[in-house]
Amino acid sequence: MPRPALSYPVNLEPLSDFYTLSPWSLAEMARRFGLGRSNLMGLLRGERTISNDKLMALLRWSGLEVVDGKLRLAPALHVWRVASVKHLEAFARLPADLQPEDAWDLVTETDRPRREWIHILSQPRDARQVLLSVRPDFYPLLRDRWPGLGRHYRLRHFAEGRKYDEIAGRLGGEHLYIPSAEGTRLFTDTEAPNMGRAPEINEWARWLRQSLHVDTSPWLLPDAAAEETQNEGSPPSATSVHPEACQHAWTALTHRLDTGGTHADICDVPVFSLGDIHQYPVGMVRLDRSFLGEKAMEYGKAQRLRLYKDDSTGVIWLIVMNSESPCGLPDAFFSDRMGDFALVRQGDALRVDRITTPGQAILGRVQSRMVVYKTDAHQIAAPG
Repeated sequence: MPRPALSYPVNLEPLSDFYTLSPWSLAEMARRFGLGRSNLMGLLRGERTISNDKLMALLRWSGLEVVDGKLRLAPALHVWRVASVKHLEAFARLPADLQPEDAWDLVTETDRPRREWIHILSQPRDARQVLLSVRPDFYPLLRDRWPGLGRHYRLRHFAEGRKYDEIAGRLGGEHLYIPSAEGTRLFTDTEAPNMGRAPEINEWARWLRQSLHVDTSPWLLPDAAAEETQNEGSPPSATSVHPEACQHAWTALTHRLDTGGTHADICDVPVFSLGDIHQYPVGMVRLDRSFLGEKAMEYGKAQRLRLYKDDSTGVIWLIVMNSESPCGLPDAFFSDRMGDFALVRQGDALRVDRITTPGQAILGRVQSRMVVYKTDAHQIAAPG
């Protein structure tokens, strides 16, 4: 849902994704901050449910700053998690100002590493850090999409007596983040005294290598490093496929299609036939942002895209119209882009042709072209 214009002096669009990554639910956030849950939900839907002063207090409580009308991470340790497709998509949508430094350390318990989470800690940037905890079956997806998440510069431990569940449950106690000074005391280096029991750490490292294809060589303990070199040879391949991660990827993408044009990364594009003029589409396709690109997705969301199919040649044209036009004949406009392909009207028929004269009236510009080659066995769609 689009936000009302000038509702607040800050762009709140990323706030919902930021909150999605928190280990706290929205209800818990509202309770701890002292705000009605319905007010917080309304705020995230784009409604003006609280005053400007209350909003700024909420953002400070959340560990956010406002710079030039945009949200930015405040100096602090921010605790996020990725345990579902929803979390994965929220992480992918974060703008640059809300992203941590793309340099990471691996974190685990000092005594007996657990396998419910993969914990990675971003290296500090202006006292801003993120502890990102990822379910193992989602970790390969993140590493594939953001390779920096798979390069760990060193191994660190939670400080003695500290556990992830306790850190995520309490956070800052009175706010959604952990102050920087406290955050630095939550972790120790492997070189520190009482660094943990080597057998448990080495067994955990073996699990990381075999199950998730993590390269543990930058931080592996000396005895295990020799064993790895002897028994396993080269570092594990990061191109290996994790079956559950593959299923999550398919689930996420098919969910986009199921959601349809209401999803931020999907638009519905009607299919029309070239030749005789028809007022209504004969089909509909759903296209993904990664396929269309940013600009074409913007056109699609504005209902300015159509696919026109030439049944006689198998050519399919993606057309950008001058204005919103879900049905009917698109409004004509004038173009001076000589030589470009465009959708044009000739009498009672539509066809795609080059612009040959300055100021020629056209119905839409060609964004791309695809060709369907017919064979005896099947049809193959290929770029034109």
